[in-house]
Amino acid sequence: MGGSNKLLLPWKNSTLIQHAVEVCMESCADEVLVVLGHHSSRIKNALWSCPVQFVENPLYEQGMLTSIQAGIRGASPESEGWIIFLSDQPGISVSLLNQLIESFLMHHHPEKDLIVLPVCGGIRRNPVLFSLSFRERLLNHQGEGAKKLVRTHENCIIEIGAEPAEMFEDVDTPDEYEILKT
Repeated sequence: MGGSNKLLLPWKNSTLIQHAVEVCMESCADEVLVVLGHHSSRIKNALWSCPVQFVENPLYEQGMLTSIQAGIRGASPESEGWIIFLSDQPGISVSLLNQLIESFLMHHHPEKDLIVLPVCGGIRRNPVLFSLSFRERLLNHQGEGAKKLVRTHENCIIEIGAEPAEMFEDVDTPDEYEILKT
């Protein structure tokens, strides 16, 4: 969205990034990391009062995968898995995050691959939760995001039905932002 950082756009009583962090903090996630890239000092300032861990991604211009990898490297060594949460989807709810986490905890086994993700209208969506067993594969993965990794591990995916579809809308353009904020 031009030279500005869309995550700093106003959303309800805060900004898109603050809203995303609040959703994560209200969930039953054990740890909330914010991966910083574009305008990192401005994002940090917007979140100064939030008890989150910041992880710098100096390679952010190379794409989302580098942010995923930076977040995994910065996560607690006790982490059993990670939710890849995109801050430009303001409709994602605490309830959905908790459903993903609860399903993960119900099906998790330390030596077993597990991916938990929402499905809406027959389409797999974000956020996606990966078990610790994917650590090295995610760190060594190349390309954009982790979709290919998901597609190549069909046998270990748990799908969570989620509605409404509007929950998964993201803010990529000024028009999308205007539509979503009303």
